[in-house]
Amino acid sequence: DHKPNILVVAPPPIGEGMLSSPVSATMGKLCVEKSEELAHYYKEQCDLCGVHFLDAAQLGAEFNTIDYMHLTKKGHATLAENLAEMIPELVK
Repeated sequence: DHKPNILVVAPPPIGEGMLSSPVSATMGKLCVEKSEELAHYYKEQCDLCGVHFLDAAQLGAEFNTIDYMHLTKKGHATLAENLAEMIPELVK
């Protein structure tokens, strides 16, 4: 039973602040709620396929306050630090 050694990372949900940002009109009113459900669906599929999963929302990575969707430099560093710890264990 050989399973692919893949890591799927679910992005953190979009922050509520997006609704009052300049990009809110293009993203739609329900994008925050939909983004909150994404990790659940990713995990469900990862479990079915037997691949690794990381919910980036659990890391507390910081969002920018322009669009509330993209990580700050600090947020990217948090994600990178966690991946740096995780990945060596996955490639053994």
